[in-house]
Amino acid sequence: MPRAKGKKSEPEADIALERTQISSVIFGLVMVVALIVAGAAMLGGSLSQVGQRWGSAMDGASRSIGLSVDTVEVIGLEHVPAVARQIKAAAMIEPGENMFRADPHLIRNRVEETRLVTKVRVYRLWPDTVMIYASAAEPMALWNDGENWAVVDSLGRLMPKARPSDHLDLVKAVGVGGPEAVPALEKAFLLAPNLRAHTDHARRVAGRRWDLVLKSGAIVKLPTDESLVPSLTSFAATHAKSELAARPLSVIDLRIAGHVYLTPARQPSGGAA
Repeated sequence: MPRAKGKKSEPEADIALERTQISSVIFGLVMVVALIVAGAAMLGGSLSQVGQRWGSAMDGASRSIGLSVDTVEVIGLEHVPAVARQIKAAAMIEPGENMFRADPHLIRNRVEETRLVTKVRVYRLWPDTVMIYASAAEPMALWNDGENWAVVDSLGRLMPKARPSDHLDLVKAVGVGGPEAVPALEKAFLLAPNLRAHTDHARRVAGRRWDLVLKSGAIVKLPTDESLVPSLTSFAATHAKSELAARPLSVIDLRIAGHVYLTPARQPSGGAA
């Protein structure tokens, strides 16, 4: 016996209605494009003019269906409102702009190019919001220019408003080009945290590498920046077994990856008889 057909459920009716509305929007956009192309052809317009008119038509269509930017929010910089304003300006997204033009990758690149923030993430929250998440650069090291100490941030820039006396626990660095190279050194220290604990200060050499002056007076010769990670990885493995930084040494040479060369400290001469 054939089953009696029931009435369509309300959700199915809603879905059908939504599909009809979407189809109508798409059809309308296609008609707009056709009219622009036809009009440009009749008026002798160039392809660039057609492109401009197409872009304008798309912007108008997005606004008509509620897909335009209404809000641009910057999250994570509430404690530095001046930086937040600069980041918002660098994003170059204005209210009323087509949401499809608000490319998260492009916005992130614009924000990162300011070199004002780190850990940048950009999201589009449809239908009308762009969210920019970023972290302010934080104090990372103290650098001495030969006369005075200054605070260096996590992007390798000087922080003129920060007081060195408030950040005495940071790594100390000296030498030309030190600020720009400090972030890579601090990241490398994560591989050998004990070495960082024994370091009195870091000295930049020839703009290519670092010497670490330990609290014991020993010198740790690090390789060029490109080879820093493998050398410190090797040192960390050796140091875990023998506590090299605490031994009576004058030089610990790590400039050749995979090798650690040690120079014993000179023993004091014997006293008078």
